[in-house]
Amino acid sequence: MSEHKQAKGVVIRPDGTHEERLFKQLSDYQTAVQGVIDAVRLYDYNGREVGCAYVDDEGLLKGSSMNPLGSAISFLFGNTPHLVGNIVIVGKSDGKGYDTDIPDYLLTLIKNISAKEELVA
Repeated sequence: MSEHKQAKGVVIRPDGTHEERLFKQLSDYQTAVQGVIDAVRLYDYNGREVGCAYVDDEGLLKGSSMNPLGSAISFLFGNTPHLVGNIVIVGKSDGKGYDTDIPDYLLTLIKNISAKEELVA
């Protein structure tokens, strides 16, 4: 039986709200970003990978709304500052191809600068 990993992450919406979720399989990521995913690796100032942002690969073509919070996070961690649509942020790869949980400091940063947390019943 193959090993199955899950990762704790955050969905950031264009309106600035966020929601913590567990991601168990590819379809969880695709549902969250509402499309085919593309990975945007996040690096600290020393060039070490700290996380990964998943975006809809066709978000720009679909005319998805700018995601200011997701774009700011992307820019802080070495990437383009123009991301659109829903964005999923999880931890870095574990070296075996599995995502890890979002680091606590990154989760805290998102919580502190987001518009509000989406409450899930």
